[in-house]
Amino acid sequence: MRRKKKDALKRRPPVKCIVILSSSEEENWDKAKRKEDKQLRYITQYAKAHALVPMEIVRRGCFGAMEMNKMFQKTIAKLNAGKADAILVESALAISTGISDAYLKVGRVVENGHRFFSVDEGELKFDLYNPSVGLEVRDEN
Repeated sequence: MRRKKKDALKRRPPVKCIVILSSSEEENWDKAKRKEDKQLRYITQYAKAHALVPMEIVRRGCFGAMEMNKMFQKTIAKLNAGKADAILVESALAISTGISDAYLKVGRVVENGHRFFSVDEGELKFDLYNPSVGLEVRDEN
C-alpha cells in the first residue's frame, strides 16, 4: 500500500506555487516573523507530500487587511505572468477578513485559470457551470 502511494506521488506532475504567509500579529514584527516561519515549516511539509513546488514566498508581516489585498492582487498578476500555477496558504481564512472575502479570493484565482491550495482545507475550487465552456448533454436512454 505504501509503495503504491509513493509511485502515485512520483507520477503526479509538480505544481509550481506561490506561498502566502499571514499572521494575526499587527504590532510586533518579530512575533509576526516567528509565526510566519512556523507557518512556512508547516506549509513546506504539505508541499512535499502533495507535489507542490514553492517558487516564491509572500509575507504579510504586520500589515493590515488593505495591504494584504494589494499583495494578493500582485500575486494574481504573477500567476497570470506565468511565474506559478497556484497559490498555497495555511488557511483560506488566514489571508482574508471573513468567509465571504475568502470565497472572493478563491474565486479570483479560479476565474483566472489557476489553482488555490490550503493546508487545512486542501484544494479549494468552485465547480460551477461556466456557459463559455458549454453544457454536457447526457443521454437518458
